[in-house]
Amino acid sequence: MTKDMITISVERSDREAEREPVLEAYEVPMDDGATVLGALLHIYETSESNLAFRCGCRNRDCGLCAVDVNGKPRLACITPLKKGMVIRPLRKLPVARDLMIDRRWIMPFLERFDLFVRDGGLSDWPPRLSVPTAHARLAACAECLSCLAACPSFEFGRDDIGGPYHFVKLAQLYWDPRDSVDRRAQAAQLGIARCAGCRKCACPLGIPIYRAAVAPLAGGRSERSAGD
Repeated sequence: MTKDMITISVERSDREAEREPVLEAYEVPMDDGATVLGALLHIYETSESNLAFRCGCRNRDCGLCAVDVNGKPRLACITPLKKGMVIRPLRKLPVARDLMIDRRWIMPFLERFDLFVRDGGLSDWPPRLSVPTAHARLAACAECLSCLAACPSFEFGRDDIGGPYHFVKLAQLYWDPRDSVDRRAQAAQLGIARCAGCRKCACPLGIPIYRAAVAPLAGGRSERSAGD
């Protein structure tokens, strides 16, 4: 049985080869339940084995497949495929090649701000934690970086202006009762005061980034608490 085919466009580029971004059209099968990731895999397996993109779990857990779809950041593995879609790499982030962004800056950032739990002196071990709802939600972050691509204030490469992802990582520790580092001070270093409060940092997984991370770090909550 012949499958229905549709046309989508994919941005191709190669920073090392100094190849400027161009849109290329591809025909892909349209089945029930077809996703953007499925279309990219089809292109890779049938016609363009040098198409660069990332994927891992294929079930919205790893965050690696985030791309820009028709101007908005999306997880390719859960985004329904539609005719005429234009797929590009995430905006505002360095691109290695095609749809694959360069993620090498993440670990230096984590190390710079010591984004690991520093024990505040809990006596029990293992600790009996009363984990705030906000922390539980932030722990679901898949590090897809879609929030950075959507943030109007974020500028990659500037040390004095962070973005939603940075504040999510800080807030994960801010809400952790074991942590003793002043995460609000670190957020101030990253320019959290510049946040316009537009709440455009929408998370594909539904994490309330502004309410659970940005607002508390900016001073919206004076105390860590078990509530949300």
